[in-house]
Amino acid sequence: ALSVLNYTHKKKIDVIYIDPPYNTGAKDWKYNNNYIDINDLYRHSKWLSFMSHRLKLARDLLTPDGVLICTIDHNEQEALGLLLKELFPDKEITCVTIIHNPSGIQGKNFSYNNEYAYFVYRGDKKTIAFEERVDEEADIRQFMNTAKGKSTNYLRESGLNCFYPIYVKNLEIIGFGKVCDESFHPKTPNILREDGVIEVYPIDSERVERKWVFSRQNVESIKDELSVKYNNKTKLISIIRTKKKINYKTVWIGEKFNAKTYGTQLLNNIIGKDFPFPKSLYAVEECIKAAVHNKNKSIILDFFAGSGTTGNAVLDLNKQDN
Repeated sequence: ALSVLNYTHKKKIDVIYIDPPYNTGAKDWKYNNNYIDINDLYRHSKWLSFMSHRLKLARDLLTPDGVLICTIDHNEQEALGLLLKELFPDKEITCVTIIHNPSGIQGKNFSYNNEYAYFVYRGDKKTIAFEERVDEEADIRQFMNTAKGKSTNYLRESGLNCFYPIYVKNLEIIGFGKVCDESFHPKTPNILREDGVIEVYPIDSERVERKWVFSRQNVESIKDELSVKYNNKTKLISIIRTKKKINYKTVWIGEKFNAKTYGTQLLNNIIGKDFPFPKSLYAVEECIKAAVHNKNKSIILDFFAGSGTTGNAVLDLNKQDN
C-alpha cells in the first residue's frame, strides 16, 4: 500500500502519525507471516527490518516541511531512535515522553507509566506549532528579568539593549523608548512625564538595574502579550507578560493523555467492547496539532491504523476549526 501511495501521493503528505507494534514479546506482530514472541533471538533485528522497510517508503511521501510522528515504548525506544537518525540524517529528531498510564504497568523492577513519541521534522525553521493554552493555563510572569544569584546575567550590564523605557498611559502600554545611554541611571522604576505618560524601567524594589526579557529590537513582536500591573502598596507599575502560545515541552503530563480513560473507555462506549491498547484521543490530537503548524489543509496518514484513533482525532480537529 505504501508503494502504491508513492505513485499518487509522493511528497504530498503533511503529517504521518504511526503507532507501530511495540515488540513486547507477546506475539503482537508478525514477520514473514510468523508471530514474533519473546523467545525469538532475532526479534529486535526483525522488528528493525520490518520498520526500516516501511519508513523508507513513508519518507518519500512527506512534503519538504512534513512531520513524522512515531510512538513507541521502552522495548524498542532506543533502537527506533537510532533507526530514525539513520533514515533521516538531515532532520531534527525529538523524543517526547507522554505519561499515558499514571497508575503504571508493573514490570519486574519498575512500574512503567509512560511511552514515547518521536517527532521527525525540519530543524532550520519553525516547523512545530505553538501549544495554545487557555487563560487559566497561561504562563504569567514578570517581564523584568527577576533571576538572582552570583551570576550577573540578569543585570543591565549583561544586556544593554534590554534596558529601555516602556511607555504607559492610563494603565495601557502605548509604546517603547530607545535603549538608554549607559550614563543614564533612573532614580526610580517609574518616571511620570508632564504629558501623563509613565516611563517604566526594569529596576527592582532594591533599586537594582535589571533588564527586560526581550531586547528593544524584538520587544514589539510580543507587545500583545504584555500588560500593566499596578501595586496599591508601592504605588508602582510593573510589566507582566502573559504567554498563551508556548513551545511544546518534551514531557506531556495531564489527565487528557490517560489512555485508559480517553482510549479504552472512550472506544468501549463507541463499539461496545474492549480494543487492545488504544491511544488517548487527545494525545493523538495534540501530536497532530503540534505537527500541522499553520497548515489547516494538511493531509494526514496513519499506515498502522488500529482502532481508528487517528481518524477520530482528525475529524475532531476539523470540527474545532471548521
